[in-house]
Amino acid sequence: MVCSVPRKELQEINLNQYVREHGYEVPGGRFSPSPWSLEHPDVDMLMQKIRERGIPLTEYAGVKPMYGIKTGLNAAFLIDTATKEKLVRDDPKSAEIIKPYLRGQDIKRWTPEWAGLWMIVLKSSGDHAWPWSGANESEAEVIFQNTYPAIYALLNEYRTKLIARQDQGLYWWELRSCEYYDSFENHKIIHTDISWRPQFAIAEHPYYLVNTAYLWPTEDFYLLGVVNSPLLWSYMWRNAIHGKDEALRLIYSFTQNLPIAAPTKDLRSQTERAVATLVGLNHEDKTASREVLDWLWHRHEIDKPGNGLAAFHNLNLDGFIAEVQKRLPKGAGSLSPKDITELKQVYGDYALPMQAHQAEIEKLEHMVSDLVNRAYGLTPEEVDLLWKTAPPRMPFGIPTGR
Repeated sequence: MVCSVPRKELQEINLNQYVREHGYEVPGGRFSPSPWSLEHPDVDMLMQKIRERGIPLTEYAGVKPMYGIKTGLNAAFLIDTATKEKLVRDDPKSAEIIKPYLRGQDIKRWTPEWAGLWMIVLKSSGDHAWPWSGANESEAEVIFQNTYPAIYALLNEYRTKLIARQDQGLYWWELRSCEYYDSFENHKIIHTDISWRPQFAIAEHPYYLVNTAYLWPTEDFYLLGVVNSPLLWSYMWRNAIHGKDEALRLIYSFTQNLPIAAPTKDLRSQTERAVATLVGLNHEDKTASREVLDWLWHRHEIDKPGNGLAAFHNLNLDGFIAEVQKRLPKGAGSLSPKDITELKQVYGDYALPMQAHQAEIEKLEHMVSDLVNRAYGLTPEEVDLLWKTAPPRMPFGIPTGR
């Protein structure tokens, strides 16, 4: 007999009675050398159905998950915009090998949010033909210095540490060998290794990743809808490795076997359209949010917006103005009538459209969820069970009527 008892209710319930009412038998056949669970038989059958209706992700998509680049010394290769601009001013050729990159925290649901960070992408000579490729170490270094003098000067500051690192190319200034550099340049689905919630995104720009994130070299919007769905989050929660504070470890050996249901032509078409709209709306809102926060910095020198201004579209107009006043630098005084007029204009231009988007996003999220449930052949009773036994941090709350 197995019974899950909420810890917070232990002091208020009759344990024997609670177990009699909520306990259930677990078939002995589950206990084998293979991984097994203590889930309720109905839930176990639902997870088995999801597995049977799907095919492994690598087979469905024809691609394998790939992890981001291991630089061996992030301080040398990962730079901010100010450093990038200085390198390009000193030597315009530097721009050829400086690429935008995403941290794990920049990967949001549906679309990433680039933070203006850059990676110096000096591929290993084992993967790329450089002017110095094939030369001995000392000759190669002279050629590298003459080819990219500004970048050489920067990396030379880290020379000792770069030479000592394990992850490096054929020369001390190069990144380790990687067979799929081109995949970073193309459209791809991306996600973090350690995941708190379903936050898979499509990267439609040539973003590079560090090794805390993974990419799938595909732009399949149906697949993106499936992996962001409540259904697959429920599956991942019950099958992925759990890390600290119940974060999921979505490592490639797990994600490559995620069961993806092959949709009908109509289901695929509907899902792709809905997901494309979700990607577009989320991108617009992230762009709008960044523009407002940049304006607040340049206009009012607010460099720490806090949670309130970071999600300013969730505030009403009075709350927005009050939060701006609260975040003004010390000694800035009160907002002037002109300041308040500007804030009202900004709120109307940005917050109100974002609020309208949120209603549409919520509608589309539920639509995609329903389409994915249909792709896996879930009955209404199984959908109800999915939500009654939902794990923490589902992408949205229980749908109305469940």
